[in-house]
Amino acid sequence: MAQTKNISAAFSYQGKEISYTLCFDRFKTVRLRMKEANRLEIKAPFHTPLTAIENSMRKHAEWIFARQEQLADMQTAIKPVTEEVFIFGKSFGVTLRKTSSAPLEKVRFFARNSYIDQEELFSQALPILQNSRPEIRLTGQELSIYCPNSEEALKLLSLWRKKTAQRFLPLHYSLLWKIFQEKTAHFLLRHTITTPYHFSCPPLTVRSCKRCFGSCRIFAKEQKTRITLSRHLMGLPLEYIEFVILHEFCHLVYPDHSPQFYALFSAVLPNHKSLKAGISHWSKGHNSF
Repeated sequence: MAQTKNISAAFSYQGKEISYTLCFDRFKTVRLRMKEANRLEIKAPFHTPLTAIENSMRKHAEWIFARQEQLADMQTAIKPVTEEVFIFGKSFGVTLRKTSSAPLEKVRFFARNSYIDQEELFSQALPILQNSRPEIRLTGQELSIYCPNSEEALKLLSLWRKKTAQRFLPLHYSLLWKIFQEKTAHFLLRHTITTPYHFSCPPLTVRSCKRCFGSCRIFAKEQKTRITLSRHLMGLPLEYIEFVILHEFCHLVYPDHSPQFYALFSAVLPNHKSLKAGISHWSKGHNSF
């Protein structure tokens, strides 16, 4: 059995040097990925000539340099733990503390979505937010991190965000699936719908994606579907989370953005147009979760 092989090297192009790590394995094509601002990862099939790999880097040179600059900007733009974060659209100041943790308090959230009992939902969400990491506590308007230094606090905050999203979003997802089934029942009876994908709740994957809050994939051959949500949804007001999830559910019936899709979406969420404008405006002016 062939073994994977890793090589570290550098490649010069137009006076610029690109450092990269090359991994040979059972891949079908050459793949390029920027892991960090100064590190390009290349995956290639076994026995791929180095000339073919260099040609691929030349072909994608503009993307490589643009991605390097983007990642460098992101690294320098890491926000200190004293700045605010948003949870369900609510602002929290982030404070580094070294003393023992304060007692948990009742934290109130507000939302305008009309389908789910907000008080009941937040009563389920609050223990998730407060207990996902023992070093992090929500108290009133403050998110307290108990650790010795800022560097460790950033790591804890990142882990807390990920774990919280992994626990809360499936909860909200399952509640909205029941509502989606109820709201679409009459619409589907009036229209000839041949797709079977909307009969059962598709599996959910939660990822760290900032470019897209949600996606719906249909695997026709396997008769399977999968919906992916970004954990950064956790920073948005709850009505926008509802918009994204119901939008992806509608794609189980109509995969494109046809008039029929929007007719179904209107039946499920009548105010989706105003919510779409609001989510774009909100995301530009607030820090993501």
